[in-house]
Formats: sequence, C-alpha cells, structure tokens
Amino acid sequence: MEGLIDSLNKDKWQEITADKKSDGYQEYHVNPHAHKKLDNTSFGYMIENDSVDPKKVVLEFALKDPIKAASLLEIKLNADGTKIVGMDLDGDIVELK
Repeated sequence: MEGLIDSLNKDKWQEITADKKSDGYQEYHVNPHAHKKLDNTSFGYMIENDSVDPKKVVLEFALKDPIKAASLLEIKLNADGTKIVGMDLDGDIVELK
C-alpha cells in the first residue's frame, strides 16, 4: 500500500511516528469534489469540521494528490490556517520539514 510520503516531495516532507507528532492537529472532512490541482506541485482542498466552516487550504510540495481517496483525516495547518503542514491518515503521518 502506498503511504502519504510516496505522493510528496521527500526533500520538503518527512514521515514521522505517532510519538513525534507535533501539536495542532484537528480532524477534518475533505470535500471529495473540491480537490483541485493548482500547479505542478500544489493542490487545493475544501475542508471543514464541527468547529470550522468550510475553507480552502493548500498542500504544497506534492508529486500527486496524496489524499484523493480520503474523506476524513487529521490535518495540521500553518499559523494563518491556509496551508497544510501536517497530515495523519490512520496513523500514516507526514509533516513539513
């Protein structure tokens, strides 16, 4: 089975274990119809959860869409909440270096 890291630029992203996972992750629903390739290495998504209204976020340094088949996963966003800096899909965890 292919992991999240296989769809990402390994110079920019790293795979980590659960005990190294940083704070700030929240579980989000990802709209399956709102995945959009923005350029050669970036994807846009529409995410939401019970405490966050639907909002657009960007995933950078991707080789292909790593969450195309996921509808629910834990995501860590940057300080202004516009870019994905960490993802946890059923214990498969990656963070931006």
